[in-house]
Amino acid sequence: MKMNYNLDLTKETLPNGLQVLLVHKPDYQRSLFLLGAKVGGFDIDQNVDGTLVHHKSGLAHYLEHQMFYLDGEDVSELFAGLQCSTNAYTSYTETAFYFSTTADVKQPLKLLFDFVENLDVTDKTIEKEKGIILSEYDMYQQSPEQRLFKETLISLYKNHPMKVDVLGSKEDIQNMRMEDLKYFYELNYDPSKLCLVGITGKDTDEIMEWIKDCQKDVESKCDKEISRVFKEEPMEVNRKEFVDTMDISQPFVCVGFKMKPCSNVIESIEKDFAVNMWLDSLMGPLNPKFQEWLDQRIFTQFVGAEADFTTDHSYVLFYAQTTNPDAFIELVKEQVKKKTILNEDYQSLRAQAIANNLRGLNHFDGLANDLLRSHFENFDYMDSLNRIQKMSLDKVLSNLDDLDFSNVCVTKILPNDSI
Repeated sequence: MKMNYNLDLTKETLPNGLQVLLVHKPDYQRSLFLLGAKVGGFDIDQNVDGTLVHHKSGLAHYLEHQMFYLDGEDVSELFAGLQCSTNAYTSYTETAFYFSTTADVKQPLKLLFDFVENLDVTDKTIEKEKGIILSEYDMYQQSPEQRLFKETLISLYKNHPMKVDVLGSKEDIQNMRMEDLKYFYELNYDPSKLCLVGITGKDTDEIMEWIKDCQKDVESKCDKEISRVFKEEPMEVNRKEFVDTMDISQPFVCVGFKMKPCSNVIESIEKDFAVNMWLDSLMGPLNPKFQEWLDQRIFTQFVGAEADFTTDHSYVLFYAQTTNPDAFIELVKEQVKKKTILNEDYQSLRAQAIANNLRGLNHFDGLANDLLRSHFENFDYMDSLNRIQKMSLDKVLSNLDDLDFSNVCVTKILPNDSI
């Protein structure tokens, strides 16, 4: 199965440094525009012109919440008045604000630029958001699935900010101050550090010219060299086992394996695809033993495996809800010894991946996020799709050969009355 991925993409860098990526989607009524910054949960330590600056954890997420004000008004309500839906997200690596509409895009685009490029915070709004974010933090703490993954990452990593939730620690949220937010904003939200991604059925040449005119008086004010800092991370896991209890009926368990980070972005793309393909062949219906494991109650319908391979961290996780955590742990340890994929499974999963990638090109939200991430990580998104399509079974297997499963941790969330 061979497909050609085509995208009518225009890129420009404006005089103030703002990067603009516009995708033309003929015959579509909908438009989506996303304005993002390469700053997220990982940005606890930054190198600012050679000086190490330490920020409170969760600062990027807190700032995202705070930025939905302009001249004292709620930006969400202003977008609604322009027939737009709007939202934002903060991941470990980026923060983005976006709107979607079937109406004209110029007024909402101007609003998007205005509130992202002009910080409007007061002590009152900071305190208001503090309560909202603390409630969000408590909600995640009460979710057994969220706790399972959070504690596993804490067990895997000693120094890497992957161990710190994007929301930050409760103490840092409670102690967030005006000066923290303003300094972080000044460092990371200069136009020269932003990227606008637009996907629309409207005339992208006309929109590009309008954006240039809209931004002509917006100057870059930050001439500092700023980069994310990762402390040296040992290959050994931070803790081999973590056990806690919650108000649940059946235990949850996660087996985490700490992997060596990839040497470059292309390697990470290929290895991430190959390892996740292998995991899908192991822990899903393609595996003839999967139903047998279900019948034996080694796990329930809540079961899965996932991998994340990047240039700064890499891991593989197996997780399940099960009445027999030890049986699941032993099952995982046996399965990771089988670093192979049957040809028929490879063909099926490859065809599924190609189909998903094709559908993704018409999924505005996902496409905008992928284009933003590829821009910030400095790789060609379309090239990455083609690389995945061309990966042979031998290439997939070669990416599995060097996986080292010796650095392992186990997380168990048990019912309250089980200890």
